[in-house]
Amino acid sequence: METSPVTVETIDRVYWLTLNRPEQRNPLSLEMIRALTGALKEAYADSAIRVVVITAEGPVFSAGHDLKEMMQGETESANDYRDRIDLILDQCAALMTGIVTAPKPVIASVQGTATAAGCQLVSTCDLAIAASDARFCTPGVNIGTFCTTPLVGIGRNLSRKHAMEMALTGDMFSAKDARKFGLINRHVAPEDLRSETQALAEKIASRSPQSIRDGKAAFYAQIEMPLEQAFAQANRVMREALIATEDGVEGRRAFVEKRSPRWSDT
Repeated sequence: METSPVTVETIDRVYWLTLNRPEQRNPLSLEMIRALTGALKEAYADSAIRVVVITAEGPVFSAGHDLKEMMQGETESANDYRDRIDLILDQCAALMTGIVTAPKPVIASVQGTATAAGCQLVSTCDLAIAASDARFCTPGVNIGTFCTTPLVGIGRNLSRKHAMEMALTGDMFSAKDARKFGLINRHVAPEDLRSETQALAEKIASRSPQSIRDGKAAFYAQIEMPLEQAFAQANRVMREALIATEDGVEGRRAFVEKRSPRWSDT
């Protein structure tokens, strides 16, 4: 009996989502994309879940798209092939966009190599922790293509020159490089990766879910705006947080009363 492409586990309000095709290097096949999308939607809708972690089984976090799946079938027409590729790319883009627009923080916990769309998945998550022996690559140029879609997420995390160095060389970069580039927050000893990720997730889970939901949305909205428009957007969200949200009022009251806040579950 074939196992699920994604397994899930909940630990103290943290939803661990594990890519579970290690023999295939955890590709972002259409099957995997759909399984990830479904599991993430369940986590976003569950009020008991505060933080989502994406990790993987095996020595490879994700090798990106399944290259065999991206090949034209022997009996497949050119139009059918184009339509199938569009479907894969569109659903992958929807998965990545959904992580950015999700009401909850998503952390990548990278235990192995992340390449191409797998590297894009890391870049799309709000935070990323990697094992010190993890490696990262956008190798499209090595096979006659260019990692254009991975660069959407990667280019929004890294400086342009670092993003282009990854894309133009197709080289493998270390966790140390990835931290310097801004692709990950930090790297830790491989044996500490899970506990360090859980500790970070639990810290975030202890904060106001309302403020995190609204603040995450505000951050990603303003980061692409011109400066004056960004301040106007941020000011509006800050004003609402101060005067109109339950957790905003409770947080200030708890600070003044020198006690721990009692956050709402909304």
